[in-house]
Amino acid sequence: MAVLALAMSAFVLNLNSNVMGALLPFIKSEFDFADDGAAWLLAAAGIGSAAGAFFVADVARWFGGRTVLVVSLSLFVVASLLHMVVADYWPLLGLRVLAGFATGLAYATASAAAADLAPYERRGAVMGRFNAGMFLAIPLGLPLAVWLAAMGYWSFTFVVQAAVGAIAVVLSLRCVPALPPSSAGRRWPLLKNPAVVAVLLSTMLHVGSFFTVVQMATTWLDESGLVAKEDQIWMWVGLGALSVVGSALLGRLSDKVGKRQFVLATSAILVICFIVLARGPSPLMLLLVGCLLALAAAARTGPLQALVSGLVKADQLGALMGLRGFSMQVGVFLFAMGAAGLAKRLGFEGVLVLAAGCQFLSYLAIRFGVREPGKSS
Repeated sequence: MAVLALAMSAFVLNLNSNVMGALLPFIKSEFDFADDGAAWLLAAAGIGSAAGAFFVADVARWFGGRTVLVVSLSLFVVASLLHMVVADYWPLLGLRVLAGFATGLAYATASAAAADLAPYERRGAVMGRFNAGMFLAIPLGLPLAVWLAAMGYWSFTFVVQAAVGAIAVVLSLRCVPALPPSSAGRRWPLLKNPAVVAVLLSTMLHVGSFFTVVQMATTWLDESGLVAKEDQIWMWVGLGALSVVGSALLGRLSDKVGKRQFVLATSAILVICFIVLARGPSPLMLLLVGCLLALAAAARTGPLQALVSGLVKADQLGALMGLRGFSMQVGVFLFAMGAAGLAKRLGFEGVLVLAAGCQFLSYLAIRFGVREPGKSS
């Protein structure tokens, strides 16, 4: 039940991060913004999330983990409900940043709490189940958002967000153990640990390239005639469901084979998948590679979190997960900026090659920068 409560924090983070992309076509005329305004609305949640994750280390020194989790989720509920009454672009943008800040704070805190629930030997399975909540937001949340918006009730999407956040607050109070404030939870000592820096770099490269490619793939699939935009929602439902399966079930395998070896193997699979996609596969091959990509990327997330959690003491987990969340959002921003210019010159195939390169560098960061905790080689 504690993992379920924490997984709901992951669910609201990913739903809040992705829902605006699905709603933009429905709210553009109502709020009267141009393409630049749309880009800022898409980026706002990530900016807020990065800030929230960054400040986890400071907040954790004043309050216990459960208190931070409950307060941040409560702030998210309020920010989500305020979407019902907003009528202008700038207040909407502010609410997107505020909701992102709350989820960034909650997700980093929940990640640390989830890692603290189990010994390192079983942490891959626990973190896999925890992150399954994050991936569940795609097959459940996005179709619901599109359905509500198509009926003219786009703002009710945020009521659903608020309801899930409220349930997470109740479950957190009832099921998550109380965690005392951590005076040892500081960022800078962690950045002196080469293995931690390697994992943060690997996370930034992986998440930045993968998340941006997924966002840009919608336009590529439509313009190339592979999958029309009207039919893509069902594709994302299927791939999202595979991601949930990959995260929830394959994390246990990482505990058996070794988390570092599992992360390296899934990283290599991602490199190969992006290279195959860049070569312009047939529709059938595209489907197979897309399914493998969804499984491998989701399966990699929990074990990598478990791996890095074994590199520090328990009272440093909050600061560590905050740095990890911050690195994720920085990676998305940097890759998105680079990919935008590259796509104009080389097309989406060039973006895929760049993503393959980032995934390979992510592999190298783990291969040469991190050892399995408890092993000397």
